[in-house]
Amino acid sequence: MIFDLFHSISDPVINGKTLGISRAFSNFLDQTVLSEALGFDTVWCAESHFSSETQKKTSVATIPHFSGEVGLNCDSFQLAQLIFQRTHRINFGTAIHNIVGGSGGPIASAERVRFLGFLNQRVGQWNRKLRMGVAAGRFPYQNTPFQMVPRDQTEKELWPLMKRYAFIEALEIFLRLVRGEEISSKDIKTWMVDPKEIGDPEIKKKYVSPVTVRKRWEFEMLKLMPEMDCSKNLEIVLGSHDPLALDWGLKFWDLSLFNLSFTSPDKIEDLHRQMTQKYAGSSRVWNRGRLPRTVMVFINQNRKKAYQLADQVLDNYIEAMRGTAQVPEKAVLLQRALVGDPSEVCEQMKPGGVRGFHPEDRLMLWFEFNQLENEEIKDQMKLFFKEVVPRL
Repeated sequence: MIFDLFHSISDPVINGKTLGISRAFSNFLDQTVLSEALGFDTVWCAESHFSSETQKKTSVATIPHFSGEVGLNCDSFQLAQLIFQRTHRINFGTAIHNIVGGSGGPIASAERVRFLGFLNQRVGQWNRKLRMGVAAGRFPYQNTPFQMVPRDQTEKELWPLMKRYAFIEALEIFLRLVRGEEISSKDIKTWMVDPKEIGDPEIKKKYVSPVTVRKRWEFEMLKLMPEMDCSKNLEIVLGSHDPLALDWGLKFWDLSLFNLSFTSPDKIEDLHRQMTQKYAGSSRVWNRGRLPRTVMVFINQNRKKAYQLADQVLDNYIEAMRGTAQVPEKAVLLQRALVGDPSEVCEQMKPGGVRGFHPEDRLMLWFEFNQLENEEIKDQMKLFFKEVVPRL
């Protein structure tokens, strides 16, 4: 197994208390330095944009019940350099970087990825693995300031489909520019919405012919600098299970995949089978490490305390996400997390168990979820590596 650290870099309100921005980042960096010392391979950083408290006042409020700030890291590329300066070998990943809105769109994102790759290889000579998870952005309020809104009545009526194709358009632009291609928007595929894709029966009646999707990004020929092969030490991880996005993206890059922390083991196994079949007969190789699996961890020498913490944290999470996402019941979340004393966690991680772990999995371990106490979080990390990892 490969063990990575996932960190939300958030500032939630827990029992009326918050960390504050400076302390939140200080704790994150402290835990990152510890993770390298313990033997983690990669630190995966959540990325977010704009205040989640302010978004409650808008017409696109998405997480009205979340108290505090859901994410503080708005620039993973600067954060990576800070991490590299404080560590010696740990790799860096984004979970996940928004290439549609939040960060300025696919051109800006591609430019930052390439420049970080240049600094990593040629200037800082850190030579770390960059695992860049990319997606369309989790919350609409992070995309609407970049005009990711319906532009006419057709787009308004077909908005879920239009958003889908906007991401695929962004993905193509991003991947081709990261590859070092010289392209203009004329080189990017124009998509069509098939009436069969329209779910609403009343709206479907209005569209008997395919609808052309207007491009979101219009630009003349350009190429990103510095000119170099940035594929070395760069892995791009697709944060979407849209089969069309995956198939189209694979034309331009050997993509890995993400899953959510509450994805079922059966779904994860299906994804591995699909990717193995997709790569069969090609020069590409799929392995289980290319589907990082996010796992919440609540571990304590006292089993009762571990479960008390998990109960409290998950109750807060379910309330915060109420009405905004398809979050499973707490019993299901507990079954997909690692909870208990070291012996119980070891048992939960056995291959073939209900959690569906495999000896070759890459696990993104999430210790700080909805917690504030740095030393307690670090104690959990140490306990896991001292008393669980050697017994696997």
